[in-house]
Amino acid sequence: MHDIENKEDIKILVDRFYEKAMQDELLGPIFHHAVKDWEAHMPRMYSFWGTLLIGEMSYHGSPFGVHRGAGLKKIHFDTWVKLFNDTVDENFEGPTAESAKNFARTNGYIFESKLRMLE
Repeated sequence: MHDIENKEDIKILVDRFYEKAMQDELLGPIFHHAVKDWEAHMPRMYSFWGTLLIGEMSYHGSPFGVHRGAGLKKIHFDTWVKLFNDTVDENFEGPTAESAKNFARTNGYIFESKLRMLE
């Protein structure tokens, strides 16, 4: 295995994560309902993670706003983080892979906390 290093690695990470998430009984229905245009969604996700992990600097936007009003609870974020971290561990190892997992844990906690405050 190798670390997350380039756009192809980002694509592998995102594609494999979404394969898991779409099959998950908790997250799958949420993604199926929320994402209306997968052809537009996936490049945004590649850009988001590429910006965070390999300095691509191509993502512009606010990911939090998209998640408001979706009825997400702590269990959704916990499941998302677990699936994401499992995907990283199955495909990559190294400092950037660890950063990806740390970011997922931190953002999951922050998003869940913000959404709880808005209830």
